[in-house]
Amino acid sequence: MATEQEPIVLHPYYPRDAPLGHYVPSTFNVCEAFATLGSAIAVLMFTSIVLIRKSRHQLSCKDKFVVVWMLVCAGIHIVLEGYFSFNHKNLAGMQTIMADLWREYSHSDSRYLTSDPFTVIMEGITAVFDGSFAVVTAYGVLSDSPIRYTAQLVTSLMQLYGNVLYMGINYMEGFRYTNPHPYYFYGYFVLMNAVWMVIPSYLFVDAVKNIYRGMLIAKRAAIVKKAN
Repeated sequence: MATEQEPIVLHPYYPRDAPLGHYVPSTFNVCEAFATLGSAIAVLMFTSIVLIRKSRHQLSCKDKFVVVWMLVCAGIHIVLEGYFSFNHKNLAGMQTIMADLWREYSHSDSRYLTSDPFTVIMEGITAVFDGSFAVVTAYGVLSDSPIRYTAQLVTSLMQLYGNVLYMGINYMEGFRYTNPHPYYFYGYFVLMNAVWMVIPSYLFVDAVKNIYRGMLIAKRAAIVKKAN
């Protein structure tokens, strides 16, 4: 009797039957891809430092960190995630450095290569809104603008909300999109995403506290003015 042959898997991602007929291996190796990403982040950090030094306002260590963090986030959201949003249908077969970066990260989540509807929508929103509000937050800090904490709250909340949904759906589906090897599961999926859980959580609470403090001062000033 003829036996039914198992389908040949031509890609290294999970689930093993993910529909990636257009997949081609990366041109750059992992070190080259991450070196390029690291160089881009270094440029963003250097730009942040230059802007901090040119600011006419005295910035605390926390303020300087917020500027660097927000401009790095803006670059990642707008450029890298924006690239994914525009090219998600062909990403698995493209031969560019950013496609290679996404192919490498997709070991932690293959949804980035299969045009998963939630992932595409989430990343599109992140690129447009999270990226824009991150720039506004950095501007607010550098110019000592009242918009700073509102923009910081919105940016951090959107990052948290998107990350919780993103990781939560994968968890609810048994991490079926993630390579179970500890390097990819803990190094890529857990550690990389944890950064966008811890820092936005801190900045969200910081924004809430400062907005509350500002509203309390304004309320007391209004009471004093009314009494006089």
